[in-house]
Amino acid sequence: MNIELPEDLITRLQERAATNQNANPAEIIRKALDSLDWAEQERAAIQAGVDAWKAGEVQDFNELDREFREKNNIPADA
Repeated sequence: MNIELPEDLITRLQERAATNQNANPAEIIRKALDSLDWAEQERAAIQAGVDAWKAGEVQDFNELDREFREKNNIPADA
């Protein structure tokens, strides 16, 4: 697969490769895409939390904390 990139991206890839030993453009692009994937997963998790909150699917923090400590044998003062 051949992908044509604008000159500004080629320059950025070359600059990034020059500052990272043994980095090649494919590795740089892979890391960039991995970062985008991670950011999307984080955004989706946050949205799921907001949606649950809006739907009233919430639990009082102190109750959650107490249940978590009981389940994991963690003293209340720890």
